[in-house]
Amino acid sequence: MKVLRLELYRAFHSRTFLISLLIGLSICILDLVTFCIRFGGSGSKVLLQAWIGTDYQFAYNEMFYVLLPVLACLPYGGSLYTDMKSGYDRNICIKTSRIKYAFAKSAAVFISAFASVSLPLGLNMFIASGLFPANTPERLEFMSIRVLDRNLFAVTNSEHPVLYCLIFIIIDGLFAGVIALTSLSISKAVRSHFTAVVTPMVFVVILSMILLGDEFGNWSVMDMLNPRQYVTTIWYQMLTVFLVILGINALVIWITSRKRAVI
Repeated sequence: MKVLRLELYRAFHSRTFLISLLIGLSICILDLVTFCIRFGGSGSKVLLQAWIGTDYQFAYNEMFYVLLPVLACLPYGGSLYTDMKSGYDRNICIKTSRIKYAFAKSAAVFISAFASVSLPLGLNMFIASGLFPANTPERLEFMSIRVLDRNLFAVTNSEHPVLYCLIFIIIDGLFAGVIALTSLSISKAVRSHFTAVVTPMVFVVILSMILLGDEFGNWSVMDMLNPRQYVTTIWYQMLTVFLVILGINALVIWITSRKRAVI
């Protein structure tokens, strides 16, 4: 537990966590300000139209979800590479086992990634819910027919908009966590902190383009995380992708931790 507390402290007091949080907050605040300037005086807009997760009137939604892997990995994803480069892992593993160190590092990476993605989305929703009512959009307005019966949480979207937003904030945070673990998985193979942070984004973008879905389902990570749901994702596809990413990263981290000599 001491190692876990130490790693969490390092993660949440790191400059990179602050930078990631500021980038995410800036995108979310700019989207809300732009929306208020453009639509705030109309009096007819609602939460699902103003929240960045479902606001597709401006570029900020796409910007946030394209950068999501970087926002997730930047806080602490490259810390294992830094620890190996500086020799910190050798010092810490004199007092604890390599597996415990790897678990603590993985937990800190996951939790910090969850926070760096979910906090900006949550703050944006909190402010938007204070400015716009949580009603169903008027017919023929944007987001009035975006989420159909075949989409995930369609009933929640129409009857409980705030809950719909919260569900996707949690989903996005969880996926951010497992994507950030990819930085740990590749830390032994890369040659710079920058590569450890950016490579997961490259993987996500390329695979998302290859696996982009159609009306029968979607396996693209970038698209399934976007609450706009312009591509249909079936629940088992989202669960499968999450477990596959988590499982591969957990296996690689376990194997590399066992084999790494630190003394």
